[in-house]
Amino acid sequence: MPSPLRLALLTLLPLTVLANQPASTVFRPALLESYNLTYGQTARADLSRNGPAGSMAVQHAAFSFTGRTPLSQTTLLLHGLAYAGHELDPRGTPFLPDNLTELTLSLGVQHRLNERWSLAGYLRPGSYGDTRRLDGDTFNAPLLFTAFYSVGPELAWITGFSVNAFSDNPFIPIAGVRWQFAPDWTLNIGFPRAGVTWRAGERLSLMAGATVQGGSYRVTRNYGVPAAGVNRLANTYLDYREIRLGLGAEFAFTPALKLVADTGITADQRFDYFDRGYRLKGDRAAFLNLSLQGRF
Repeated sequence: MPSPLRLALLTLLPLTVLANQPASTVFRPALLESYNLTYGQTARADLSRNGPAGSMAVQHAAFSFTGRTPLSQTTLLLHGLAYAGHELDPRGTPFLPDNLTELTLSLGVQHRLNERWSLAGYLRPGSYGDTRRLDGDTFNAPLLFTAFYSVGPELAWITGFSVNAFSDNPFIPIAGVRWQFAPDWTLNIGFPRAGVTWRAGERLSLMAGATVQGGSYRVTRNYGVPAAGVNRLANTYLDYREIRLGLGAEFAFTPALKLVADTGITADQRFDYFDRGYRLKGDRAAFLNLSLQGRF
């Protein structure tokens, strides 16, 4: 790797870690597909907070449908509907909801300034909460803004920020890079995925790296007082995060339809009632994720 690029990547790594928070995982890359269907599982892991606090297994499901309307030769409008749900299976007394769900609109504008610079803004207004009911208390509208700079076909940089009123970190700066350092090899450092991809064949690509699963949610039900010095867990916010390390594969059935599979372990799992000072940390656990993505 050339020395200047190595220094640039080292500079970006702290920002990448900061970007890998629930606020940025709201804007999953799969939302840019015309349609996406995802199912995944995180195996049961022990939870702790100053000692054992039960255990947790999680099932994940998501779908999205996104349309595109050209406004001009350089501007594109994105519009669609998205759902993501985490079905929690707690044991013991972890004082956590049984589900965390998002039901939202997906809105975005992409604009190409010139051959090197592009700008994009994305908004996801909708319900983010511990219940499947649409409720005014769970309404949120996370925002993502990005600036994309293409050095050439092999190297591109991205900067920007995300805003999420439900998160412990409501404003997060974002920085990343996409570098094709060999004909079949690409390095991505960004959100919510960082790693390397190898194009193994015309239809098959293999990946290794880190991904982030989770989100920020409004807790409307009363889950009680879990410990001395902790206020009642009701009408508050919950950050849920999994940082995952693993391997993945992407198989293209056609140029417009592909299957993506990821598996590995969770390096970090947290459920954080940040404004009540109550955080649960999960042990390492295996995960599996399958996603069908396509374009019309």
